[in-house]
Amino acid sequence: MFNSYNQNPYFNPYFTPQQPQTTMPTMKFNSLQGKSIDNLEVVKAMDIPLDGSISYFPLVDGSAIVTKQLQQDGTSKITIYKPIEADEAATVKYATIEDIENHIKSIKMPDMKPLQDEIKTLKKQIRILLDKED
Repeated sequence: MFNSYNQNPYFNPYFTPQQPQTTMPTMKFNSLQGKSIDNLEVVKAMDIPLDGSISYFPLVDGSAIVTKQLQQDGTSKITIYKPIEADEAATVKYATIEDIENHIKSIKMPDMKPLQDEIKTLKKQIRILLDKED
């Protein structure tokens, strides 16, 4: 007769540890879905994956890249990306040392004399209070 009253329920004397099997992870290579097109109207008729991934359609003349993606509501979203020419892009202006110095000089500083007088008055009052405590 087997008595399991004082036995550890997680202890199994017949258990033999096994080596974990190492498996090579499967590599999934991401590739862009889509193809080159002649005009934007072709994209509207193109089939796209139903999993919501984006399909890319570059125009043959290089003037734009069009993406098409299935939305959750069942409609497809078409986005057009066009390159910006260098002369159309906003130019960045960097501040020079002279610009910064001129700006600092143009800032009107308040007259410091009233503040200095107030500080002197406060110092005198603190001295008087400290002398009274002694």
